[in-house]
Amino acid sequence: MMYIIFIALAGLAEAVMDTIQFHYSISIFSKFNSEFWDPAISWKNKYKGGEPAAGPKFWGSTTFFVGITDAWHLFKLLRNLLLFIAIFFLAYNYCSFWLVLLHVIVARVIYGFSFTLFYKSLY
Repeated sequence: MMYIIFIALAGLAEAVMDTIQFHYSISIFSKFNSEFWDPAISWKNKYKGGEPAAGPKFWGSTTFFVGITDAWHLFKLLRNLLLFIAIFFLAYNYCSFWLVLLHVIVARVIYGFSFTLFYKSLY
């Protein structure tokens, strides 16, 4: 039953993502630092000087560590992490700890690889 908690928290994280993406100006988040919370401008935080042409602000700021650059990416990281944790707890009821952990790690790598591959080829 632990997986239900993680699924609910993933839903909360996605609600934050959609709220700031589509309703930032009228949301409770508009009271916070807009450079971190407003996705219309915060997406630039991952680049030097906020300019994509200048390259990443720091190593991994556009890939591995993008989740710490702005609120939208932070909550995306949390949503995905929570979903994989939910899968782990659900599967752990049927398999050994190490086998489940291996499958979750492999699934996360495949997910990340496929996202990167398709995201870069779709624009």
